[in-house]
Amino acid sequence: MLTGLALLALLFQGCEQTPLAERLQSRGVLRVATVAGPLSCYLDEQGPAGLEYELVSAFAGELGVSPRFTVYPNRVQAMRAVQKGEQDMAAGFIIPTRERKTSYYLSTAIVQTQPRFAHFMSRKRFDPDNHDPALVVVPADGYADRLLTEKKMTPYRLEGAAEESVLALVDRGIFNYSLSNDAQIKAHADFLPQLVSGNPLGEALSVHWLFARFYDSSLRDRANAFLQQPLTRETLDRLLDKYRPQAADRDFVPRRDFWKHVHQRLPKYIDLFRQASAQTGIDWRLLAAIGYQESHWNAKARSPTGVRGIMMLTQDTAKQQNISNRLDPAQSIPAGARHLLWMEKRIPDHIQGEDLLWFTLASYNIGYGHVEDARILTEHQGGDPDKWSDVKQRLPLLSQKKYYASLKYGRARGGEPLAYVENIRYFYRLLVFWDNREQGRDCTSQSVQRRLALKN
Repeated sequence: MLTGLALLALLFQGCEQTPLAERLQSRGVLRVATVAGPLSCYLDEQGPAGLEYELVSAFAGELGVSPRFTVYPNRVQAMRAVQKGEQDMAAGFIIPTRERKTSYYLSTAIVQTQPRFAHFMSRKRFDPDNHDPALVVVPADGYADRLLTEKKMTPYRLEGAAEESVLALVDRGIFNYSLSNDAQIKAHADFLPQLVSGNPLGEALSVHWLFARFYDSSLRDRANAFLQQPLTRETLDRLLDKYRPQAADRDFVPRRDFWKHVHQRLPKYIDLFRQASAQTGIDWRLLAAIGYQESHWNAKARSPTGVRGIMMLTQDTAKQQNISNRLDPAQSIPAGARHLLWMEKRIPDHIQGEDLLWFTLASYNIGYGHVEDARILTEHQGGDPDKWSDVKQRLPLLSQKKYYASLKYGRARGGEPLAYVENIRYFYRLLVFWDNREQGRDCTSQSVQRRLALKN
């Protein structure tokens, strides 16, 4: 059937002189086959994201068309959709096998990455030189499958699996070893904390976009011209830093404990977070991230300063929110949500977006008055009091007498809200990734949860 489609397309190509790239421009849509994952396409707290999602969207913008992504269960199906003419290109951090390089037009290499074994943390490194008999699980019919076969090793093939799902199985200890690559392993460092990078295998391989050969090469040619632009290379470097960090931002133990608590503690309180979200309009995952930062979802948590409960409320806040028992999660969680909403309302209306979110979180931690002092100090020093990036540099100064003596609300431990905000940003990102994966949402999903209630 595929051969017939290809021959039919070739016949029409002889009559149709307009290059494919121009026909797509007339149509106004670039159809893109992809897969789910941080290096390809997923849904984060602000909307569609992913290295390939951003890069392809920039390419579509240069063509003057809108990208339309379709997420497939695995890369083999994504590539077949292009071969059938259902999609115009495949872009999902694809490393084509030698056989597929002759079946498609390939873009210039987007990036190179080293094939590398990954293993469950309690296992030793897989040693390919000693003919280790352990099972190495890989997606069937992909580059890892071919590479292991070429090296005279017998992989354990999972039919229909994506590389990302195979790595998740290793992280859970269902399998002990897989063959992946540096980029994928690093991109999953925060999400799969028990997945450990192992020994390399063979030479570096390149990632490409794929285009059907039964059309002319004009779309591939436009893609190559785009990818070779200096500005695109700068963009790609930025995206690689964003989606493929060189090292995890957090030590292993905090990451491991977070995911352990997601599975063991969060289920007891998730409905309360969702109910508080319904009452206030604040994303329940943001509320849960605050709760984790405050108490690690420990309903009986207590600090030396007297704040207590999952949301670590002060007595004054409990009184303001009219709750009688800070240790009762059914009271603490909605009270914390209402208190955050109250803080959001106090932020000036002209502060929007990311800045609004970070100012609100800092106010929840240290109090709005101290945040306002830091904004005044920022303005006095020539910074922008409406930008969190400027104000956060002045917050630590609130602990120094020569600065706080002239401010309305006096001394504060100004360094604490910096770590507080960064930690919540981190936990929130992980919870959004986890929740969207659990709910089957991907970068094509239309609904994005509002983070704060009013303006964000």
